[in-house]
Amino acid sequence: MKRKLLFVCLAACLVASLPAQAPATATATAAPVKVAFLAVNNLGGDAQTEYLGGAIQGLLLFDLTRSPGVTLLDRNSLDRVLREQELQLSGLMDDAEGSRRFGQLLGADFLAWAEFVGLESEVMLTLRVVNVASGQSAAFRERGGDENAVHRAAESLALFLTGSRPNFAGASGERSIVRQLELAPGSLALHSILVRGEIYLDGEFAGYTTGSSEIPFIVDALPAGRHSLRVHLGSGFGVVTMPELSFGDWQTEFEVPSGGRVVLRDPTRDFNSQLLRLQVLLEETIVWSEANSGRFAQARELNFLDRAGNPVVVRLLLNPTNAAGGLSLAPSLEVGGQSLSLSLASRAGGLVELERTLGLVILRVSIDRRSNRYQITISLKRADIYPGMQDD
Repeated sequence: MKRKLLFVCLAACLVASLPAQAPATATATAAPVKVAFLAVNNLGGDAQTEYLGGAIQGLLLFDLTRSPGVTLLDRNSLDRVLREQELQLSGLMDDAEGSRRFGQLLGADFLAWAEFVGLESEVMLTLRVVNVASGQSAAFRERGGDENAVHRAAESLALFLTGSRPNFAGASGERSIVRQLELAPGSLALHSILVRGEIYLDGEFAGYTTGSSEIPFIVDALPAGRHSLRVHLGSGFGVVTMPELSFGDWQTEFEVPSGGRVVLRDPTRDFNSQLLRLQVLLEETIVWSEANSGRFAQARELNFLDRAGNPVVVRLLLNPTNAAGGLSLAPSLEVGGQSLSLSLASRAGGLVELERTLGLVILRVSIDRRSNRYQITISLKRADIYPGMQDD
C-alpha cells in the first residue's frame, strides 16, 4: 500500500550570502523564497521500502534549511489550512490548479514534494516543484544508493528556487540509505545448442552447456540481484558485434528477482556462419514476364553502417529491355556517392552473369534463359565482410 509521509519543516530565517537572481526574487537582496514541502510518496507501494521515506525526508529537510535564500513554512500552517479548507494532500499533488490555490492560502512561493521507488540496492528519487504564482513546474530525478543521491536532487531544487546551486554532496554522503533486505534466492536456466561450452557465472566456472535447446543448464539457489554470465567454446565460436565487426564470447548481465527464475538463450554460433549471414545485403530471384515488368523497373534501395559506424546508402536500378533479341539489363549501381553503369544481355539456352565491386558492395547479376523463360538473380553483398576474417 502506498503510504505518504507528510511533513513541513519549522520556518527558519536564514542568514545568507548574496544569492544569484532567482525565479521568485527580483534582486539578490530580496526576501528568501517561501517553500511548503508537502510529502514524500512511495510510488513503488512496497512496504519493505517504506523506511526510505524517513531517510529521504530527513536529508531533504536538512539540505533545504541550509540553502541560502530558502525559507520553509512550518507544518502547523499547512495542517491548519488543510483543516479549514477540508483538503487532502494527495488530491492537491494531482491537481495543478488546486495546489496553486493551496499555496496562495499558505502564503508560499513554491510547493514541493518527493516521490521515490525503492530498488534492491538503489532508490529512484524525483523531486517536484510548482511555482504558485505562475504555475510553472519542474522535476529533478536522481538514482543511487547513498545519501548523495538525495543531496544532488536537493542541489537541483535549490538551483531552481534561488538561481544558485549549493554543494551538499560529498564524501560524507557516501553512506548507503538502502537497507539490504533478506531476499529469497532465485535460479537461472540457460538454453544453448553448444556441446560442452564453458559457462562462467560471475567470473567463476559453473559448468558446461547441455547441447540441447530444450534441456537447459540450471543454477539453483542463486542470490537475488545482479549477475554476469559468459559462454566460451574455442576461438571459432562466439558473437559478432556490429557495426565494428568485433569477435568474442557471448556475455551478458542479468537481474535475478527474489525467489524467481531467469531464462536465457545463448546466441553463440560459429563465426563463419554469422559472417555469411551479415555479408548479405540483398538476394532476389525473379522470373521475367510482361506482367511483372514493373517490379524490374523499381529501384532497390537500402543502407547499412560501415565498420566505423558511418551510414552507407546503396541504390540499384536494373533498367530492363525486352527486345526481339531477348531480355537485356543495364544495371546502374550507386554506393556511398560512387556510381557504376553496366550491361548484361541474355543468351539463348544459357546463363550469363556479371560481378563488380563498387566501394563496400559486391554486385552479382545473372540471367538464365531457357525456352524463352528468363530468370534473373540479383545479389548485393558487403565487400568488407567475409568468412575467416576473424583470424586476420
